[in-house]
Amino acid sequence: MRTFWITISIVIAAGLAALFLIPAPEVAPTVEIGIATSGANTIPTITPSPAAPKTPFVAEPSAASPTLGTFTKGLDQTIKDAKVRPGRLVEKDGAISADGKFVIQGKGTKESPYEVSWELLMSAADTYIPRLGEKEIPQRIAMLNGAYVRISGFIAFPLIVTESSECLVMLNQWDGCCIGVPPSPYDAIEVKLVTPADNSKRHIVRVGTLQGVFHIDPYVVEKWLVGLYTMDNATLSTEM
Repeated sequence: MRTFWITISIVIAAGLAALFLIPAPEVAPTVEIGIATSGANTIPTITPSPAAPKTPFVAEPSAASPTLGTFTKGLDQTIKDAKVRPGRLVEKDGAISADGKFVIQGKGTKESPYEVSWELLMSAADTYIPRLGEKEIPQRIAMLNGAYVRISGFIAFPLIVTESSECLVMLNQWDGCCIGVPPSPYDAIEVKLVTPADNSKRHIVRVGTLQGVFHIDPYVVEKWLVGLYTMDNATLSTEM
C-alpha cells in the first residue's frame, strides 16, 4: 500500500512540474489595424491577440506498480527470516490461478485441501536461495502455510525400522540410500503421519498420496538450505 501512494505522489509531482516547464505553443498574432491621429500625421496601431492558455501535462499511470489479484492470502504469513513476495492470485471457476502459471484446486481445508504440484513448490527456488542472500517466498506458496494440502509422489521411509510415523514424499524416486535421485529442499516434504505405516518391505517402490497440514519451515545450516517443507497430521494413501 505504501508503494501505491508513493507512485501516485510521483505522478502528481511530475504533472505539476510539467505545468511550469512546458512552454506554451507559439500563436501568430492577429493584427488589428486602427488609426491614431497625431497632428497632421496618421499612425497605424497593432493590437496583438491574447496568448493561448497553457495545457497541463497529465502523466500516464505507471505500469511498474505491482498488481494483486482478488485476495491477499499469504501476505500475512511470518516465515522465519524469509519475506513474502507479492504475486497475482485470482479466483476463477472454483480454483486459484497463481501468477498466470499455476492452478491450485481446493480450499485449503481438511474436507477440501489444496491440490498442489511439484512444479509449484519447486518455483520457490526462483526467489529463495539463502546462500545467495535471496530470502523471498512467493505469495503463491506462502498461502499454503498452515493449510491442508494434498500431493502425490514417491515415498521413502527410514531404513532400519519396520514401522514408522515419519517419511519423505518426493518428486523423484529414491530408496534413501543408493537407488534413484536424492531430493532437494524444493522437491521433498518431511511428513509426520497420524498412523504409523508398515515399512517391512523396504526395497519396493512406493508411490502414494499424502494429505495433511502443510508448513514452510526453512532449515538452514551455514547459509545452506537443508529442508524447506514439512507436513503433519498426515494420512497416506497408496491407492493411485
